[in-house]
Amino acid sequence: MPTVPGIPNFMCDFLLDSTRAAVNMIRTGTLDRYPHVSVVLPHAGGFLPAIATRMKAFGSFCTPPLDAARVQDYLHRFYYDTAGPSAPSGTLVATAGADRILFGTDWPAASADIITGFTVPAIETDPVFTDRQRRGINRDNALRLMPTLRRNLRPAPAGDR
Repeated sequence: MPTVPGIPNFMCDFLLDSTRAAVNMIRTGTLDRYPHVSVVLPHAGGFLPAIATRMKAFGSFCTPPLDAARVQDYLHRFYYDTAGPSAPSGTLVATAGADRILFGTDWPAASADIITGFTVPAIETDPVFTDRQRRGINRDNALRLMPTLRRNLRPAPAGDR
């Protein structure tokens, strides 16, 4: 059931939910209390990359207030997946760094046709990403985050190393 009639929830609400969850983790000190927890934000962090500057400028209006000097550090604590169309990739890379971006599909909510017809080509043709960054997004960043995955993987094809 759409939150706003006529607008599917995946259009805005899921992105807003991801953004609110991340801002709330920052605001409540969750990232400080659990410094070794890794959090992967779906949908490229929702609107978080787009509001990073607002958080720094207006964080004093939050309760408790956000320390503007620490906002960027907090944003670098998260990982961001590529499920669905993400924020402009240049904004995401500038906010978090390409090494914090992980390939995400949104499956099963997104069909295989959407993933292979939109998500994969969007990453492969995005002019912001270098070939090295694409390799990171598609494989290397996840292996760095979850090194135990390496045990079950075949070696990357020679052209992808």
